[in-house]
Amino acid sequence: MSGYILYYDSGTSNTRAYLLDRDFQVQYTAKTAVGSKDSAISGSNAVLIQGMRALYDRVLSANGLKEEDITALYASGMITSPYGLKEVPHLVLPLTVKELADSLVPFFEDTLFHREIALVPGLKTVSGDFTYVNNMRGEEIEIVGALDELQAANAPHDLAMILPGSHTHVTYLQGEQITGIISNFTGELFHAIQKDTILSPVLQWDGAPPDRDMVLKGYENLERFGFNRALYICHAMRTFGEGTPAQRFSYGEGVILGGVRQSLEYYCKHFWPTCRTAALVSSLIFWSRPAASRSWFQTTWKQLPQRTFSAEATTNSAADSISLALTPRRFQASHLFRSSKLTGIRPGECCP
Repeated sequence: MSGYILYYDSGTSNTRAYLLDRDFQVQYTAKTAVGSKDSAISGSNAVLIQGMRALYDRVLSANGLKEEDITALYASGMITSPYGLKEVPHLVLPLTVKELADSLVPFFEDTLFHREIALVPGLKTVSGDFTYVNNMRGEEIEIVGALDELQAANAPHDLAMILPGSHTHVTYLQGEQITGIISNFTGELFHAIQKDTILSPVLQWDGAPPDRDMVLKGYENLERFGFNRALYICHAMRTFGEGTPAQRFSYGEGVILGGVRQSLEYYCKHFWPTCRTAALVSSLIFWSRPAASRSWFQTTWKQLPQRTFSAEATTNSAADSISLALTPRRFQASHLFRSSKLTGIRPGECCP
């Protein structure tokens, strides 16, 4: 059977390949520990291309396919950075999903593939004040996939989509227009504090369920004292034997990840006044991991006396409430490139 698409999601440390059939169903996935970091270290992207080609051959072999069975190749993520296949400038928001699709960049790889790979540009916001500059590479595909599911579920027209990860991005959508981004250090910050500070013993997750009250306490102290003092309290809890390991861990999450909540409220108040829904994009695998886990994202939409809430919700001055919805992470979605959602993704139609 011909007409397959191979899509690469290439990050800093890892590259994943997804094989899609003619109905845009994910048939096979593979991963290799090669990314833009390796290109930066070696001073050449040859190691990245070699890793991608090895993935390509593995996918073909595992599925009994020939080269001619792969109609089109697509790639997104850090692969469009200076240490990827080809540096592709970020697209400036706002723009629509169709405008994103129309901006794919054809790149002919002439060393190991000898064929064209369509590169998906990243997105950015620009401002005269660097305070409001944000960017993403790779998450734009997550937005497209999750938007399909949200629209099928009749989600509100205006919503903030939360994309947790090493960097947690919040993007504001108005229909099919991507309007803005808030970029935050989260998982990477958690890892650095866990690995290289005195808080390492406190931030070791033992698999226990999150403690809602302690997550909220961490966020409350973040607002009251600021990040440095609030985080020190996490250390003091262990020093003086306060709380269980799970409670101390939950408190730490509330502090470390609380800035996402703060930045979202600020943007809703000043820039996104009609936003009343925050959609959290995640997966079952994600839920099982400690860093940036659901213990924070579900519980720090906390209830405060001066605010009005419904269910798992938070508010801003311009809205009655922001409800929290959940949608599967796009890597697991069968319609990663379904129909015309990233228009031109049909085999043979992506690049002029």
